[in-house]
Amino acid sequence: MHQEKANIRPFSHPLSPADKLRRQIRAVLLAMSALTGVVAATAFFIAGAKAMLAASCGGLSQIAAVWVYGRVARNDGIPAPNAMLAQFLLAEIVKIVVALALLVAGYVIFGANAVWFAAAFVAALAAYLLVLVLK
Repeated sequence: MHQEKANIRPFSHPLSPADKLRRQIRAVLLAMSALTGVVAATAFFIAGAKAMLAASCGGLSQIAAVWVYGRVARNDGIPAPNAMLAQFLLAEIVKIVVALALLVAGYVIFGANAVWFAAAFVAALAAYLLVLVLK
C-alpha cells in the first residue's frame, strides 16, 4: 500500500501571541462594525438621521476603544510573561478610559438621541464579547 505524506507546513508554525492578537482584534472590529451598521440603519428608519448619527457614534466609540487597545497591546516577538501581562493590563485600562470618555461625550452631545447612542455602544460591546467567546 502506498501512502502519501501529509502536507503539514501550514500547521507546523504556531501563531505568535502578536499574530493571534491581531487576528482577534481584526475579527472583533469587523463584528462590531457590522452590528453598529445594523443599529444605525434601524435608528435611521425608526427615528431619522440624527438618531442614525448618534448610533454610528455610539458604535464607533467602542470600535475606537478596541482599536486603541490593539495599538497599546501591540508587541513584536514573544516578550517575558510579566512584561506581556503588564502591557495587556495597561492596554485594558486605556481601553476602559477611552470607552468611558467617549460614552460620556456621546451622552452630552446627543441628548435626546442618547438611547440610540447607547444601543449601538451596547451592541458593539456584545459583538466584542461574542467574538472573543466564539474564538
